[in-house]
Amino acid sequence: MRTSFWDPGAVGRLDSFEAESKRSWFTIRETLTAAVGGGRLWVPASVVLGENQLQVLTNEGSLELRPRRLVWTEPNSFRVTGLSRSLTFRRSYLRFKSPEEASRAASIIKQNSVLEVPWVPVEEFPVEFRLLLSARYVIALVYLLFVSLAVGLFLLLALGALGNIGLVVGTVVLIVYVGLPFWAMLVKARRSVQGWIRFQGKSITVRSLDWIPVYPETIEWKSPLVIVLRGRGISYELSFPTAESLTRAVAKIRTAYPGVQETLVENYKRDVR
Repeated sequence: MRTSFWDPGAVGRLDSFEAESKRSWFTIRETLTAAVGGGRLWVPASVVLGENQLQVLTNEGSLELRPRRLVWTEPNSFRVTGLSRSLTFRRSYLRFKSPEEASRAASIIKQNSVLEVPWVPVEEFPVEFRLLLSARYVIALVYLLFVSLAVGLFLLLALGALGNIGLVVGTVVLIVYVGLPFWAMLVKARRSVQGWIRFQGKSITVRSLDWIPVYPETIEWKSPLVIVLRGRGISYELSFPTAESLTRAVAKIRTAYPGVQETLVENYKRDVR
């Protein structure tokens, strides 16, 4: 819904749109609720557009900025970045009821020399993937271990000052904080999980519960349904449900990264499973 009106204290006409704004903060209670049952990420908002001005009004407050950059994230959603009254960079994620409504709002914002970044379509392919350990990945993980260990020891000393209970809590925190990354690595390396490989322009992401960007350097063909995708410091074995989906995914990898190398492993199976 869009309305237009004149503000006596402003120069020119103000345009108002009904939309949704992505929340930027949660209370402790809301964070726990979201972790258990899923929280509300988007809230109703009124978007008021004036001459080189954007104001977002929600039940949590208001945000006012001078737009400088508009990035489309979906056909009906975009992110606006600009300067606030305190001359700090702020951003607002807005989602409209329809692509047409979003396009009308964006056209008003762009009247003030705002840089627009167009939306790049997203395509995903279902895969079964397994993390393959590489030397660079292990080195990065060891570095992370030392950082986690230092933080964990600091927390242990801080909590230990509270007495025996603090010492017990600190020990548990240290074990979880340091051991969890290695446990996650071993689980990912030992078994395959269901997920997707996601393409958006030059961005390639392997995702399940987490999102891991991949910058491909080599594609190793193991069979008509399985490839090993090796990137900077990380490698995945990807199993596709059909040879057609694998072929389409590889074509997208070649388009995004023309310099990617392709090899066949010795035991390449030419028969489709």
